[in-house]
Amino acid sequence: MQDSVDQGLARLATMQVPASLDDIETIVFATIDENARDRAAGRMIGAWSVAMALALGLVGGTGFGIGVTPAQAASPIGIDGALAPSTLLLGR
Repeated sequence: MQDSVDQGLARLATMQVPASLDDIETIVFATIDENARDRAAGRMIGAWSVAMALALGLVGGTGFGIGVTPAQAASPIGIDGALAPSTLLLGR
């Protein structure tokens, strides 16, 4: 007994192969190659952006700190506490 699936497969087996499928392998392999090149280019752009960010961080971190003096530490017990809570609340 044949059901509809068997009948459909029998009809499909008798059909001619479409001409548009002749070069399908060439198209698929060309697309795979193009995608591989795009991924390689993306990795190269990512590597360059990381290198530029590191270089910018090094230049920015070392070039502008020449005339800067470190901040004085706040003294929690001493009289000189400029950042003591009482002076911050009073607005001095």
